[in-house]
Amino acid sequence: MDLTSLRGEIDRIDQELLALFEERMDIVREVAQYKKEQGLPIFHPEREQQVLDRAAERAKEPYQTDARVLFTTLMELSKFHQKIQISEPGPVALRIKESLQKQPSCFSRPKIACQGTQGAYSHIAAETLFPNGKITFMREFEDVFKAVEDGSVDCGLLPIDNSNAGSVTAVYTLMKKYDFYINHGIKVKVDHCLAAKPGVSMEQIKQVYSHEQALRQCSAFFERHPACEPCEFLNTALAAEYVSGLEEPAAAICSSKSAGLYGLNILEKGIQDTGENYTRFMCISKTMQLHEEADMVSIAVAISNQPGSLYKLLTAFAAAGVDLTKIESKPMGTKNFDVIFYIDFLGNLRSPEIYHLINNLSGEFKYFKFLGNYPEIEG
Repeated sequence: MDLTSLRGEIDRIDQELLALFEERMDIVREVAQYKKEQGLPIFHPEREQQVLDRAAERAKEPYQTDARVLFTTLMELSKFHQKIQISEPGPVALRIKESLQKQPSCFSRPKIACQGTQGAYSHIAAETLFPNGKITFMREFEDVFKAVEDGSVDCGLLPIDNSNAGSVTAVYTLMKKYDFYINHGIKVKVDHCLAAKPGVSMEQIKQVYSHEQALRQCSAFFERHPACEPCEFLNTALAAEYVSGLEEPAAAICSSKSAGLYGLNILEKGIQDTGENYTRFMCISKTMQLHEEADMVSIAVAISNQPGSLYKLLTAFAAAGVDLTKIESKPMGTKNFDVIFYIDFLGNLRSPEIYHLINNLSGEFKYFKFLGNYPEIEG
């Protein structure tokens, strides 16, 4: 047979498979209705294992593993649709439903907590989101979480990842520790400059201070200037403030705004490795705020370190037809090396598909945190 004939055979088989798939899913709906009427659980692990084992046993070499994967997907799709048909709203879904019925709070002059000081990129993000906000600067990321938790501020602004340097690990570590909701997101363009006190030349500089992420984002600069030692600091703006008070010649990698605020001269602009350099910030608060224009959903899910666990999780998103924009894994610190996945995807909880997806996931996993459904803008 030639290639055209072989493809024709595949098309014929695919049509038969599709018809059988539709027939199977129709029966799944009938099974779901029966379970609902009889008060039976959706998930029967023994039955599922029997189906998977039978598929693997009946498949010929070398397709046993492939058959198990195929039938695993079928089982996951079946459970997904049964849950939509049967499941009652769980605690997370009920809180979401209650919040959807409320008007989001509009602060005329919110109190905002940011890590760092004036001129930091967090400061720029906060001013962009809330031009009339009253900003309080904190020394550590955890201080921002604490201020939100104790109610001394209305919201907190924190960086979560950079398009080049990756995630802000310290913030993700704290996200597991504290309860909060993300109510806004903003992407800020990062333009790093090298700044020093008036009179200090490039040749005199031995130490360059900045946040670890900013230093990583400017690796090409340090390759060009091997005599300069990168020195980690809490924040880009705090680094600029520190350099402004030093007697010996040194420099900071910071924003142009920070350089101007602390009386530093800009020796070189745009020293980041790439012009497409953005940092994402999340705005958090104690209360869930679900805006009509929300387009990003964030959750945290812990899965066991077992074959197929991540595949099953991702199948739920595929079945719901959602677009994942980020999936970040962090260790839970257990002896089994279980992990938490921080997941962002596009959607609005006013959509039934997104609402059902959250309800299903929250009921299936022992550790599940709904972090927010919020609008994300570019500053």
